[in-house]
Amino acid sequence: MSATGSSVASQIEPVPGSRFPVPGLGLAFVLASLLAACSQGEEDVSFQTRDCALTVHYDAGDARPEAISLVGDFNFWDPVRHPMDDLGDGWFRARIELEPGTVQYRIHIDGSSELDAYNPLTLFDPVGRENSAFHVPDCSRGDWEVERQAIEADGALELDLAFLRARSGAALDAGSVEVELDGVAWTDAVLTPVAGSERLQLRGRLASGKHRLIVRARDREGAEVDELVLPLWSEPEPFDWRDALVYQVLVDRFRRGGGALDDAACISDFHGGDLFGVLEALEEGYFDSLGVCALWLSPLYDNPEGAFIGRDGHASRAYHGYWPAAPRTVEPRFGGEQALQALVAAAHARGMRVLLDAVPNHVHIEHPLWTEHAGGLWFNFPEGDCICGMSCSWETEIERCWFDPFLPDIRFAHPPAVAQAVDDALWWIETFDLDGLRIDAVPMMPRLVVRHLRAALVDRLGAGGAHVYLLGETYTGRYGQDAIRYYLGPDSLSGQFDFPVLWALRDALAGRIALEELDAELLRSERAWEGSGAVMAPVLGNHDVPRFLSDVNGDPVHLPRERPPGTPDTDKPYQLLAMAWTFLLALPGAPVIYYGDEIGLPGAGDPDNRRNLRFGEELIPREQALLDHVRRLGQARRCSRSLRRGLRRTLLVTENLYVFARYLVDEAEPKTAICALNPATVDRELQVTLPSEADPGTQAAFFDLDGAAVDYDAASRHLSLRVPARGSTLVLSEQACRPEEE
Repeated sequence: MSATGSSVASQIEPVPGSRFPVPGLGLAFVLASLLAACSQGEEDVSFQTRDCALTVHYDAGDARPEAISLVGDFNFWDPVRHPMDDLGDGWFRARIELEPGTVQYRIHIDGSSELDAYNPLTLFDPVGRENSAFHVPDCSRGDWEVERQAIEADGALELDLAFLRARSGAALDAGSVEVELDGVAWTDAVLTPVAGSERLQLRGRLASGKHRLIVRARDREGAEVDELVLPLWSEPEPFDWRDALVYQVLVDRFRRGGGALDDAACISDFHGGDLFGVLEALEEGYFDSLGVCALWLSPLYDNPEGAFIGRDGHASRAYHGYWPAAPRTVEPRFGGEQALQALVAAAHARGMRVLLDAVPNHVHIEHPLWTEHAGGLWFNFPEGDCICGMSCSWETEIERCWFDPFLPDIRFAHPPAVAQAVDDALWWIETFDLDGLRIDAVPMMPRLVVRHLRAALVDRLGAGGAHVYLLGETYTGRYGQDAIRYYLGPDSLSGQFDFPVLWALRDALAGRIALEELDAELLRSERAWEGSGAVMAPVLGNHDVPRFLSDVNGDPVHLPRERPPGTPDTDKPYQLLAMAWTFLLALPGAPVIYYGDEIGLPGAGDPDNRRNLRFGEELIPREQALLDHVRRLGQARRCSRSLRRGLRRTLLVTENLYVFARYLVDEAEPKTAICALNPATVDRELQVTLPSEADPGTQAAFFDLDGAAVDYDAASRHLSLRVPARGSTLVLSEQACRPEEE
């Protein structure tokens, strides 16, 4: 239990109700028959009253405190005004009615104070102390509670709502209720009032794709009821982020709508990519061919014009989008708001989710927050004298230093800065109907920032159980799992990138470490994420690290401007990259394809790792072969539940051979996948014994990515594998996923 509000039921004698359609005029419908039935007035109807009180629980355990109370800015931190009630068995509770707004508080115990252990939200006060925080709702307005929401495979929606009265106790004005679907009155829906209550049952049918349902109303005293907003998906099977294969798009370098990218432009200048180019690729089926079901778009804020000299001493322009100059404007170079709306709508029509890169940690010096609040409480080191890794230490000042001399760092010890960051993020999500955010530079902010964002998303969009996926970037090296785990959980990030496994995979395939070390790193990650509920994002690379191809090829990757690596002229690095893709797309989580890695773009570190993508006839044979391999893997993962949802277990690991299983248990039809890697220079033939829990059954048969049968003895659970030199094998038991022979 935590600081939260709840509904209070008042049971009254029920009265009969009626069934009626939702008319189209004005989005309104009238519960005339229900109102007429209330012959004795609203007292004949059972109802619930909204509870906005701050309710705090404390577990003292075996201790026996002499004095325990709630202190906060609402009582001037006075330990006398609000003592906590003794509930027995070591439990104490305080319940305080407050005016709407945000309050800070602590639990005061025998002269000292503690945070509320059951409330994940905190804020800093003016003296820099971190306190528990509670956003007090406005109980002068009624609210809605979703009691049940179900969407069948054919789009049939069943929605049960309960009206929560305001503090005034005013009943629902049934004639004011409006229902909107995707911006217009939902004329085909049917609403049924539940007899003797202020509960409604909404029934309708949704077309395939994503929708937004909104319910608005007033009470009988004319007060507005809080708007209910429900994101709804109609699709053949319920989506889970474990089903996602994510494609990272660096918009400026991906594709230009109706034209070609500028290959002659400086690597740190705009190259002309835009959202129209992404939309073209989407409509041509490029992402579908890879099995991708989620797009991650680079930041789309309006960025500054002109070039700025960064930490590397070079002048660059904001082609990448990470220098916000305006909080709520889509960069015109990328197509503006209409282009983003068109892309999101087209993706949703294909069942594809869309993530946008969010940059809450800093702004550009042209941003209105800086121009209006420079020198005040909104920014750390307002004199600009603390640049990360230059004039200030990354280790000691990571939450306060400026990333670049022209990127002021937001001071989240100032509560209005937290509120602004959350409000801006909500604006992007709601305005463009996004499905999630990738959160930039997570460790450069206090953890409370993403926690307040999560709380706001649940409050605004989560009434029906919708989950907005928050994917965090906590950049680490090997063994960095603890730093990443710190930000995960149901009150925080949905997942993060697994950088420790990224580096171990590169080192293993480049021959710098043995495969046993890769397996050990993967096990460390699995243990670290266990119990967090997170859906992690395995990666081979991104826009901040050298390209995988050049790294495993042994090219110099730390001189991106002076010595950019060329295209390899041997098969080896492409073979190693293909093997890495097999490994990655067989892992649990939501793997990410960094644009260009599907064809093997070369590149050193930033900015050389951001070269223009090429398509079709522009590809050389090695690139096309790699793309075909990634496509087969992506299609297998899209089809295979064992690859998306299964448990993972290592079956065999040596210096040059690595085999693991993915399998589903407790299903009517067991499903198993086996992944094998062989970075050695000779083919390997081996036999593995499947553990009993990964047994796909006596009728099981395995096949590889080409659809060829693989020898399997169901009685002994022996599976025979052939793994080519510098290659990999992925075999499945799910016959429905077997590719058709050409």
